[in-house]
Amino acid sequence: MFWKLAPRSASSHVESVLDKENFTLEELLDEVETIQECKALNSRLINFLRDRAQVEQLVRYIVEEPPEDTNSKRTFKFPFVACELFTCEIDDILKTLVEEEELMHLLFSFLEPNRPHSALLAGYFSKVAVCLMIRKTIPLLNYVKAHQDVLQQLVDLIGITSIMELPCYQVLVHKGEIGIMLHG
Repeated sequence: MFWKLAPRSASSHVESVLDKENFTLEELLDEVETIQECKALNSRLINFLRDRAQVEQLVRYIVEEPPEDTNSKRTFKFPFVACELFTCEIDDILKTLVEEEELMHLLFSFLEPNRPHSALLAGYFSKVAVCLMIRKTIPLLNYVKAHQDVLQQLVDLIGITSIMELPCYQVLVHKGEIGIMLHG
């Protein structure tokens, strides 16, 4: 009997948030089980997270430094959970990101020279970029081809360890006859 109830109780906090009439993304990001529920393909959660507005906010948590007077959840927890949600490799969420030019521009705006580049957010950015290289190779390559400055910006930030690892990835797509070597 206990084992029958265990899965239901494990998702109860996320489901409770999803059952609320006016819940926020932050409420979900604050729940301990959100990442696990995403990995378990909770359809209600994924349907919410794949919405453009939610994907945009997740990207913002990864690429934008929080204000100095913000709480620790905004500084540490929300960017971490946002990164983990992208790297769960849920196709619907990644598809929303790569199919929206503005969202891709927002993600890669992290590389702009006039922005702060904390090691923490650089690590999250890199994890998401690698996930896109693996799961959404063609859309990522198309974005990089259309925005050649991305490669130069990567090279300019080579001093950041997690950014340094990105140019080492070689992305080759033989079937589409698109090939690009990303090494500085």
